Amino acid sequence: MPAPTITSLTPPTGPTGGRTLVDVEGSSFRLPPPPPPSGPTPPPRPSVEVLVGDRAATEVRFRATDRLSFLTPIGDAGVADVIVRNLDDDGAAIAGEEATLPAGFTYRLPPLAAESDLARVVRTLLRELKRQIVPNVSITVQTDFDAQTGDELHIAELASLPALVLVGPEMREDRFYSLNQIPEVAGSAGIVLRRRVPYTVDLAFTLIGASDHTVELLNLMAATELFFHRNKFLEMARDPANALSGRVRYEMDFATDGDLRVTSQPSESNVRSFSGSFVIRGFDLEDLAGIAGDGVTQQTAPADEIVIAPPEQLTTAPASAGHNPDC
Repeated sequence: MPAPTITSLTPPTGPTGGRTLVDVEGSSFRLPPPPPPSGPTPPPRPSVEVLVGDRAATEVRFRATDRLSFLTPIGDAGVADVIVRNLDDDGAAIAGEEATLPAGFTYRLPPLAAESDLARVVRTLLRELKRQIVPNVSITVQTDFDAQTGDELHIAELASLPALVLVGPEMREDRFYSLNQIPEVAGSAGIVLRRRVPYTVDLAFTLIGASDHTVELLNLMAATELFFHRNKFLEMARDPANALSGRVRYEMDFATDGDLRVTSQPSESNVRSFSGSFVIRGFDLEDLAGIAGDGVTQQTAPADEIVIAPPEQLTTAPASAGHNPDC
């Protein structure tokens, strides 16, 4: 058959971690071998191989003789050639049936300074705590800020009192809130793009309140308790760049055995404190900040329309004259 060609890749860029769903348009992609006429149907043998750089792509799917899809492998930042090879029935490359798209795919490192959905959730939480309880709210990933190491002091330096300090988040897998179906998104030419289900986690935080007056500490503790009683959900814009995309809510509550309690550890200072822990449930880890068109629907936005193309019948070549197919 004629040598295959590659016309376009959608999307042409994705993260270095791989697993970006890419749609390939071209021509002369080899049909998979037909299933046996009777008996159990074995898994289809691959009829096409895709390489991105020098690494083999995974989940290569034959859509039509002019359309393929695959998941990118892990790659180094920069451009990579994309190679499509037709394979024979034994899985070996067919000589002369190979197409190369030079610099067809670009790997990008996620810009860590860009604001991701996780950063937006934490910022929204801090803003609500400041607005509803006390202006002096901060977040830290640890509580040892002493200049002298090894003295076993775990202190958080605060600008003023009273104050709230968040420690975290800690990510814990949450299968209860995970989607049970594979998301499908309408693609070009009447096809359906299918992507992996997002990885759903709970965001666990430790909350510390501090004051140098007992009455003030107890009032701060009561106000914090009421905050979680009144705010069962944390709500924010689904996509800050698109007001029409609506809003998303995450369930928020104290963790198991995470109720607020006054800290009973001895202290050399006059600062009183209380602590507790809470979780924000059902956060989907899927979008990487700053990488556009990585094959993932932005902010889990639902597709307006899903068009499923009719299945294509696989036909075998007609038997030549004098050939008995039953032999």
